[in-house]
Amino acid sequence: MVISRKFSFLGLFFVVVVVIYGKDTKTDSVVTAPRNFVPVDQYEGLKYEQGYWINRIFHPREFYEGIPLIPLEVRYGLGFNGGGSTFDQMKSGWIEYEDPSVEEFDGGSWNARVGHQLELDVLKTNLSYFLLKTSWADIHTGLNFKYSSIFSPEAIPDTSWGEKRVSWGVGDKFFSPLLLELGISNSMNIQWYDSWLIHLRYTYGLATGTFYQSAESYDKSPNGWGPSTSFSIGFRYVLNPGSENQYLLGADFKHSYTKIDRISDPDDLTPISRFDLANYGLFFTLSVSKGGKKTVGDTGKEYYYHRDFISAKENLEEFIIRYPLHSNRYRAEKYIEECRKKIPIQLARAGMNFDERHLTGKALEKYRQARKLTLDVNLLAGLDDRISQIARKYMYDAERMIVRGQNDSALTVIVKTAAYSEEARKSIPYFRAKIYLAEGKKAMQSGFFMNALDLFEKALLQDQKMKIEVELLRYEIATMLVNQANQAEDIAAIQLVIKSLEDAQNITGNLGENNENTLKALKEKVIRLEEISIQKDIDRRMDDEREKREERLRPTIQIGMTIPQVQEILGEPTEIIHKTNKKKEDMQLWLYESGADTVLQLSFLEFILFKIERG
Repeated sequence: MVISRKFSFLGLFFVVVVVIYGKDTKTDSVVTAPRNFVPVDQYEGLKYEQGYWINRIFHPREFYEGIPLIPLEVRYGLGFNGGGSTFDQMKSGWIEYEDPSVEEFDGGSWNARVGHQLELDVLKTNLSYFLLKTSWADIHTGLNFKYSSIFSPEAIPDTSWGEKRVSWGVGDKFFSPLLLELGISNSMNIQWYDSWLIHLRYTYGLATGTFYQSAESYDKSPNGWGPSTSFSIGFRYVLNPGSENQYLLGADFKHSYTKIDRISDPDDLTPISRFDLANYGLFFTLSVSKGGKKTVGDTGKEYYYHRDFISAKENLEEFIIRYPLHSNRYRAEKYIEECRKKIPIQLARAGMNFDERHLTGKALEKYRQARKLTLDVNLLAGLDDRISQIARKYMYDAERMIVRGQNDSALTVIVKTAAYSEEARKSIPYFRAKIYLAEGKKAMQSGFFMNALDLFEKALLQDQKMKIEVELLRYEIATMLVNQANQAEDIAAIQLVIKSLEDAQNITGNLGENNENTLKALKEKVIRLEEISIQKDIDRRMDDEREKREERLRPTIQIGMTIPQVQEILGEPTEIIHKTNKKKEDMQLWLYESGADTVLQLSFLEFILFKIERG
């Protein structure tokens, strides 16, 4: 009855100790819903990141490859000479004369001033790209060749002019400038989209040619030359955007101004000493350009304005590596810096999205990535709080795994959690102790007390706070062993009982009279068993020595022995084969089985041993 009451008390005490020292994580601390710890963005409702439309208008292709070369540009169109106060008139003073009193020539009707032009721009080079390997704008410089003439020229007033000087009025003459020009062409492309662009061009150079026509042919004299300029604006449609060599079709409105102020008239055929031509026209263009492709920088910027800052940063960093001398590298670096600020928020929002769908593992991965990248104190605090909640959830799961006997899985969870949680890292010894304790209890229930005590000792080495629980379990084992003490004959087992009882005595202070007597009897039994064991060991050693001495004194068979001598040593054989040879001599073969599938063969001739074999 005393022992029964003590067992009841110890059982209740054991339950209390487990409750106090078990440290089970509370479930309500791990199921807390994630709060919104991401800063509120006033532009969050917009489809694109702030600045999207400004970028589309002012910086559409800032990271494109430069266009280093426009090999050829062909331009053909119609134009008319004008510039007067009304659309169809020549401007005042467009012709100067040697004799100011001559009748002025107004250029004729507007259809007499309509003509065509053919232009070639060749080898237009982006000089900044050519010299500095970088391009601030698509500005190109090259050579310009131009041909122009009039379809239906107007006749000059040769009659009145002839009255002033006879040579000025010889035959019917038409004012029909036929000009060839050589100059420098400068152009700039303004491109918002891959498929089309606006083209601006300015040329300056020298024009030379004749301006009198007789019937169907042009007169070589008089002739002249002078400066020429032009400005045009138009658009281009890209036939194959994204290709290395791009082909473009377009149209331009062009104004040109040519001043022929150096007249050569050796035969004195004209009073004209200078004339200016202001031409306006519409021209169609075919051109070829090299380069101008989209780069990863533009891809990165698209990601940025669509709020994928991670992909944006990766592409923009690759852009800087590929194009270290690009003129807008500094803009890419600004975008990258903005991405660094925004990526943690993007990752945190992605984590919250996973959290809402109960994908805790994926949410944790995003939170940890965001924590490594952010410098925002408030966001850092929110991330740490949520990561700690998730860590406690995993610790709670590990506790339940241990209860279900999934010890290896529990330890794996804790070790993984310790990678990002200081609380989990510090709890690894506690969980290892819990696992050793659970395995020890299982071993104890199966009767493997030695193994159980070894596991309990390992648990204590991991976490000293479990000392009371471990000692109670050791006492329980000792108490169970007391019931088996009278049947125990193994010294090690009895010594284990003694050790357990002594430890239990240290814990409780008193084992009770029955257990104290049992402990004393067990110690006496150990002494007796040790004496018996020592005596048995002495007897065994003496028997071994006796056998070795007999082995040394035992005679061995030798050639020449007689049959009786062999029988005295080996005894009767297993089998005897008896024969007589041709000389009528007695022959015998004695066979002795010696184990391991071997046979000792002794051959006798006339009862004398003459051969020994093993087969």
